[in-house]
Amino acid sequence: MESTYKPIAVIVGDVVDSTKLTSAQFEQLLERIKIIQTWISEGHSANAHSIERGDEFQSVVHDIENALRYTIIYRIGIKALGKAFDSRISFAIAANADLRESVSESMGPAFVLSGRGLSSLKNDQLLFSSDRITLTEYFDLLFKYLDKQLSELTARQCEVMLPMLRTNQGLSISELAEQLDVATATASKSLKASGWPLIYELNHRFMEKVAGLKYV
Repeated sequence: MESTYKPIAVIVGDVVDSTKLTSAQFEQLLERIKIIQTWISEGHSANAHSIERGDEFQSVVHDIENALRYTIIYRIGIKALGKAFDSRISFAIAANADLRESVSESMGPAFVLSGRGLSSLKNDQLLFSSDRITLTEYFDLLFKYLDKQLSELTARQCEVMLPMLRTNQGLSISELAEQLDVATATASKSLKASGWPLIYELNHRFMEKVAGLKYV
């Protein structure tokens, strides 16, 4: 067990209506979650993950400024698979944790907050909480709008946005078009329709706020 006093982020989620998925769809989902978790580990080697029963996932994030970006990647990465796929996600940032080799056995305020948040989700599909009340309150309404925006995305729009979120540096429209093998104008139109400019701005505002947190 490793005790840490530094703030960590915990992302926890489950798949909506997973029992309605076919066996082939479930395998597709499981493979996508594993790929997303590999991407998150590329951000910080200490980031750790778990998948429970195939339809519940969890990530412990040490590069906390990227917690929102990783959360959105989970959401749109799953939605990009098609109309049958979506998820509910709660993520939290808090200091102090007892980290074990098994993520599901780790403990701390961030685990408690994210777990409670997921249990409280009914009509919404995204929730953020923190041991810093001012941070939670600051993003509360912004994330309600983000949740609505993400819920309305088509699978194709999610697919177009995904490469943009995989890197903090971002891609040019021409680079995105080349990756997706589409015309530059098509990539640009799809990004605008997805609300990417505002999502990009919100992510960077989150990064700045979290980076400015002072934990003693």
